[in-house]
Amino acid sequence: MRDQANMLVRAGHEVTVITGLGRATGEEYKVVLLSELAPEDKLNAAVRGTLERGMVDKDFNKYRDRLVKVLGKALGPMDITIVHNAFTMHGNLALTAALHELAAKHRLIAWTHDLAAAESDQVVPNPTKAPWNLMRTSAANVLYIAVSEMRRGELAQVLEPPVQAEVIPNMVDVARLFGLTPEIRASLASLDLAERDLIFFLPARVQMRKNIEFALSIIQRLCEMEFNPLLIVTGDKDGQSEGGARYADYVRQSLPEIIVGNVVFVSEFFKVQDDTLRDLYLLADCLIFPSKREGFGLPIIEAALHRLPVWCTKMPAWWAVEGDGCFVLESLDEIPRAIDWLQGQPTFRAHRRARKMFDPAVVYKEYYEPILEIIPTSSR
Repeated sequence: MRDQANMLVRAGHEVTVITGLGRATGEEYKVVLLSELAPEDKLNAAVRGTLERGMVDKDFNKYRDRLVKVLGKALGPMDITIVHNAFTMHGNLALTAALHELAAKHRLIAWTHDLAAAESDQVVPNPTKAPWNLMRTSAANVLYIAVSEMRRGELAQVLEPPVQAEVIPNMVDVARLFGLTPEIRASLASLDLAERDLIFFLPARVQMRKNIEFALSIIQRLCEMEFNPLLIVTGDKDGQSEGGARYADYVRQSLPEIIVGNVVFVSEFFKVQDDTLRDLYLLADCLIFPSKREGFGLPIIEAALHRLPVWCTKMPAWWAVEGDGCFVLESLDEIPRAIDWLQGQPTFRAHRRARKMFDPAVVYKEYYEPILEIIPTSSR
């Protein structure tokens, strides 16, 4: 829910999270705590205890009516309300009943991660009797969203009347997942990572022996081959040499026009320290390390520890990952073989697929935008 809320905020929506338990995270969405939804609410606890014994009493209707009133007021300002799992799980059946009633006046989405009626480990005491039969009853005027094709099939199988759910997969917010630094978070949008076919990382100062020109030539050749690569270079200037500083300026300022949007020297925007270095390893598809000469070549070992494939020249550290983890690339003519090798790496394929398919911006554009246009209008 946190990832979804952040994604919707970034897409320009005003978002409120309504919950009975939780806290504000300091992010740009609003959190409203309704004590009536909290597990420790006395009426909630009493109703839950009775239902767990396979019984129902007058408190159920009392609690449901209370939730209709409280939630009706909370949902009043909302254009659309996304309900996570409450339509299909029996953690709070009075809430489920209240939502069925509220659906007549509010635009609701039943966002379905799990279905009690389809899971053998979910014990429903009296599945054919009220209120447990709500787990098999579709709500009128509600759009059902399933997080996978499997869940959509289960919804069609167990709910009456049958529903044709839309499928929207979960997204993954890498900024939250990796705990990215503020510097990297601020850079993500401009890097267009989800649009890139290949993301290379070159952690090196701009020195002649680092052979950065060869890395730039690789990127240019990939662009000419109609790939959309990104080369991220840490790119600090060599502070020990005036000539080295001039060389660094030359490298930055002489990029061929075809690759201007495909290369970034991050030291121009922030100082790369241990935490930002870690982030860049995590975001990359492949380490590119084309040095002409290295005493050892520590980034190759760091890349291996980050499970990152490596394109490099032969250097002392090369022996440590010789074989499946490393491709020796010393000529532009070898690029087609290097690409074949890279695409043969399971970790690379999985990383690129997850990055391109489950990025929040991609999921929003491909799935959310069309869905938001077809949600039925409520009768209020």
